[in-house]
Amino acid sequence: MNNRPIIVSLTVMLLIAVSAGVYLGLGARPNLGLDLQGGISAVYTPQLPEGQEEPEDFDEIIDETIAIIRERVDSLGVAEPEIARSGDDVMVQLPGIADADRVQEIIGTTAQLSFRRVIEEIPPGSQRYDEGPDCAAPVDEREELADDEEGILCGSSDDALVDPDTGEEQPSKFEVGPAELTGEHVDDAFVQIGQGQQAFNVGLDLDNEGGEVFADITADLACLRDQGREARFAIVLDGLVESAPGVNPGVACGVGITGGSATITTGSGLDRETQEEEASDLALVLRTGALPISLEASTFQNVSPTLGAESLRSGILAGLIGLLLVAGWLIWFYRWVGVVAVAEVSMYGLLVIAGIAAMGHVGFALTLAGVAGIIVSIGITGDSAIIYAERIRDEVNLGKTVRTAVRRAHHSAWRTNLTGNTVTIAAATILYFLAVGPVRGFALMLGVSSVLDLIIMYFFARPTVYLLADRGILTRKNVGASDPTAAVTAGARA
Repeated sequence: MNNRPIIVSLTVMLLIAVSAGVYLGLGARPNLGLDLQGGISAVYTPQLPEGQEEPEDFDEIIDETIAIIRERVDSLGVAEPEIARSGDDVMVQLPGIADADRVQEIIGTTAQLSFRRVIEEIPPGSQRYDEGPDCAAPVDEREELADDEEGILCGSSDDALVDPDTGEEQPSKFEVGPAELTGEHVDDAFVQIGQGQQAFNVGLDLDNEGGEVFADITADLACLRDQGREARFAIVLDGLVESAPGVNPGVACGVGITGGSATITTGSGLDRETQEEEASDLALVLRTGALPISLEASTFQNVSPTLGAESLRSGILAGLIGLLLVAGWLIWFYRWVGVVAVAEVSMYGLLVIAGIAAMGHVGFALTLAGVAGIIVSIGITGDSAIIYAERIRDEVNLGKTVRTAVRRAHHSAWRTNLTGNTVTIAAATILYFLAVGPVRGFALMLGVSSVLDLIIMYFFARPTVYLLADRGILTRKNVGASDPTAAVTAGARA
C-alpha cells in the first residue's frame, strides 16, 4: 500500500507542532482577560444638560456613544475589551490596563471641536477678566457656549500667565465669535513634531467642505492682519481655547490657507514624553469623533484578577497532575494506541495555546470562560482517541489483522467523532452569535477546539497508527485484544 500520503500528512502536522513550540519558546504568550490579569472596570452614566428632557432618539445616541468609545479603546490596543450597554449606562472593562487616569480621560472626553474667531484676548489682571466663566472652576461646571453664540471662554491652563494683582497663575480668557467650523469636518487627526523638534502638535486634515470654510476664514483674517486688527482664530476643544494662532505673514489677503489642513499646538510647558502622550490622546479622540453626549464615570476602579496569581498557579498545577494521571492510564490500558492518544492530546494543547497567543495580535484575550471551553475540549479530544482505540480492539477481536483493523476502525471512529463535533461546533456558533460577554469566549474556544480536534485526529492520529501497524509495532497483544481463540470464534459467529 502507498504510505506516501500519510507520511506527508504526519510530517506537515509535526512541522506545525514544532513551529508552534518555537513560537511559544520565543516568548509568545496568550493575552489574558480582565478576570485573569486584572485591569480597569468602569460604568459611565450619560449626563443631559440641566433642564433638558431625554430626546426621542436617546437609544440611538447611547449606541453611537458606545461605538465611538469602542473605536477609541481599539486604537489603544487593548486586548478583548468589553464595552456594552447596561440600561442607560455604558459598561467598560479593559484587561491589562494600569494607567487609569489616561484611560478615563480618553474615554470620557467629549472632544467637541470648533474654530471661532478671536474678538479680544483678556489677560489676567485686565479690567474685563472678571467677565465670563470662572477659570478656576471645573470645566464641566462652566456654562456651555452654543455654536451659534459669541461669548467668553477660558484658555488652556498650560499657557497660564501671572496675575499682577494676586501673583497667581491664571489662564487668559478669549472673547470669541460663533463657531464657523466644527469637528464634524475633521477627516483625520495625527501627531506631528513642531518647531525645533521639541514640541508635538496635532495635525488635522479637513474634508472638502471644511477645507473651503477654513480657507475663507484665514483669507478674511489675513485681510484683518494687514489692517492691523485682531487676526486670530481660537481652536476650542470641549469649551477650552487650546490655542489661538494668528495667520502667518505668507498668507495672502483674500486667498487664505488652502489644502484643508490645520494644526493644534499642545502645551509647551510639559516635558517631551508627556507632551507626546497628550498629543497622541488628543489626536485619538479627534480622529474617532466627538461623543454625542457627555459621560460621567459613576464607578471607575482597578480590578484585581478573579482568581489571583497564586490560585491560578495552583489550578494549572492541579490540571497538569490530572493530565499526567490520565496519560498514565491511557498508556497502561491501550499500550501503543494509548501513547498515540497522549501525543494527540499533547499536540492539541500545544496548538491551542500557540493559537490563542497568535489570536492576541487581533485583540483576543483568554478569560475564565475561555479556559472552561478549553477544558471541555480536552475531554472531547481524549474521547476521540479512546473511541478510535476501542474501535481498533473491537475489529481485532472480530478476527481482523491489525493492519486491516486500524483502517476499518478509523472509518467508524471518524464518522462518530465528525457527527459529535459537528453538533458541538453548531452549538458553539449559535452561542457565540447570540451570547454576550464571557459566554462568547467560552463558545469561541469550544468551537475552535472542536475543529482542531478533527484536524489532529485525521492528519496526526490516523497516519501515526497506520504507520505503527504497517511497521509491525502494533500487535494483537499491545492493542489490548482478547484471546486469539476467542476472537476467531467470535468472528466465525459473526
